Amino acid sequence: MKTIKLLFVCMLASLFAYAQENVPTHMMTDVEVTPPKFTAVKYNPGDNTNSLKTHIANNFKYDAEFGEATEGTEVVRFTINTDGSLSDIEVVNSVSPAVDKLLLSILEETNNMWMPGKNNGVPVAMEKEVAIQVKLGMTESVAENRDFTEIAREHFTKGSEKLFFDQKTRKAIKHFETAVRYRPYDQSALYMLALCEADRGNIEAAQEYVDRFSKLGGDKNILEQDLAQDVKSLNGYELLSQLFATK
Repeated sequence: MKTIKLLFVCMLASLFAYAQENVPTHMMTDVEVTPPKFTAVKYNPGDNTNSLKTHIANNFKYDAEFGEATEGTEVVRFTINTDGSLSDIEVVNSVSPAVDKLLLSILEETNNMWMPGKNNGVPVAMEKEVAIQVKLGMTESVAENRDFTEIAREHFTKGSEKLFFDQKTRKAIKHFETAVRYRPYDQSALYMLALCEADRGNIEAAQEYVDRFSKLGGDKNILEQDLAQDVKSLNGYELLSQLFATK
């Protein structure tokens, strides 16, 4: 009999205001903004009691064989239109192709199950981002106790060693990518990936990481204070600085 890993799935609160559920109405300059909400049924202006977290948890059936399952934090971004429909669904941080396919199919099924966001009471299209943790373990308690922050920290440290001490950029990238798979909003890991790709001359990939870092409100100057000599010694540092200068 094949051994199956138990997968424990939990929702995360996104770091972005536009991506949170049940966020109170807030003021942005002179515009009163109300974020979109999931209704779990075809959009009805009078019903906003259902939870996207519950819907995903109830439908996220990811059974994988022991050697094939992958864990991490999946992040998907999409736009909620004024009629409650969805568009522009894309994976921002992938755990695996299987998880991508499953979560995308669940979200696609929520089409027209959203209460649209509003500006001054007028429905407008808004972007939303959701994240889930996929944790692996032989029991639920083992899975639940998996510390993604610590795992990401270990890979970040190994990546830094490969990059700065061994000068092995490709191996460093693998560790930083793993760190981001567990902690997709970790600004340090995103910066290091941008630096590595710039060092390899891969401008397109470096730009993508710069964009993600900047969208999170990252401050490269703070990071570079701690890594000043090591970072600036790399060939890709000048290119990376140019990419940040265009933001």
